[in-house]
Amino acid sequence: MERKGLAKVSLSLEAFFGNFYVAVSRGLFIPMLTYSGYPLDRVSTITFIAAVFNVVVSYLIYYNPRFMSRNTKAKLLLFHFMERIIWTSLPFTLYSPDLLTLFYGLAQVVTIPVGVLLNIAMLDVFKDEEFVEVNVLRSAVASAASLIGSLFTIYITALLTPPQSYYVAYVVSGLVGLLASFSLIPYGMSKYFIEREGEKVPEEVEIRKVNTFLMLVLMMSGGNLLGLAWPQTLKLLGAPLYITIALNLAGNIGGILGPYLWRGYRSYVVAIAINTAFTASIPLITVSYGHIVVSAILSATFIGANLIASSIYSKYVKSLGVVRASTFLTSSSAVGLLTASLIGKYIPQNQFLIYGLAAFLKALALLVVLIAIPETAVVPVKTAYGYGKLIYTASVLGYTFTVETSFKIFKIFLQVLALTALALLLLFIYGVVIILTSGV
Repeated sequence: MERKGLAKVSLSLEAFFGNFYVAVSRGLFIPMLTYSGYPLDRVSTITFIAAVFNVVVSYLIYYNPRFMSRNTKAKLLLFHFMERIIWTSLPFTLYSPDLLTLFYGLAQVVTIPVGVLLNIAMLDVFKDEEFVEVNVLRSAVASAASLIGSLFTIYITALLTPPQSYYVAYVVSGLVGLLASFSLIPYGMSKYFIEREGEKVPEEVEIRKVNTFLMLVLMMSGGNLLGLAWPQTLKLLGAPLYITIALNLAGNIGGILGPYLWRGYRSYVVAIAINTAFTASIPLITVSYGHIVVSAILSATFIGANLIASSIYSKYVKSLGVVRASTFLTSSSAVGLLTASLIGKYIPQNQFLIYGLAAFLKALALLVVLIAIPETAVVPVKTAYGYGKLIYTASVLGYTFTVETSFKIFKIFLQVLALTALALLLLFIYGVVIILTSGV
């Protein structure tokens, strides 16, 4: 009992301090770039590179889960501290875009093992109902901390002018984030996390899993595209930075209320439909304060997609294994960011086009929910399974082609990089020889 009591205190403190830091550092990043003069295509380039790193790391962890199961506490503390330090450095690289791109990519990559290792840490100590109870406790604490973090960011950006406001906000949130890391030091957990190998799941379950993932990726893609473009829209409307930051506060409030508004699969579908409609309406809103209301509605309704995914995934977590199940869900955000970044980088900077594409991606997610996932489909179960199998087959073929092509490109990139390094080394040696001989 003493071990579990101390573990609950550690996890609660980590959730409070950690989510304050997350609310500030993540919530301020894109608005900071936008109001510092970065256009949408440049912002999208930065997030695209980070998303590529995320997808590769997620892939490696998913297919090598044992790496995360050894020396778990040491790795958790290492990645936890690293994440806070790297994120805190971001505003200090603001006027060096290449350095900012590198650091942001590293910051995003480190968040993946942190999320997986936190899940392992909780499951190592708590089982079944206790695990759910701890998650509920952490969610409640995290919600309160996120609200405080958003209010703090609004206050700092209204009180101070850039870039001082960015420096203060990130340094303070970074220090608070380090308190979350220190909170985990007394947490007692095993050095090795042992879980049985995942069982081979039936095709029907595999189809449901992949289609649920596809739905979540489409929703994340639309949501991330929204996150990239929205600060640009408010800047064009002449809204001050703190109004743009207020979108996060409204989103946090909507996220707290959302789970109480939707009960059951049918209501989750309605939530996604409402979310899609309000996404399409954003370019029509010309009053900046109206965007804050829409942000709350979008956050309260986006929870429908998350609840569908959580409900379906919970049925076969044991067959996937803790590490793979955690990575599978978190990687949907990385793939969504990758898709949104590609769109933001290459499409014309037209507000109606951007938000139209974001709504279209969410409408595709709604279509998957309506015809391909049996729990939510409006067609008979057998028909939904047939549509689901068709989408699953297309998704797997596309995934296989993408992965094989990506790794071939990655291999060529490494070869070119090695040849370039060798050529530079030879030029350096040649230069040294010339200098030495010229002095003789």
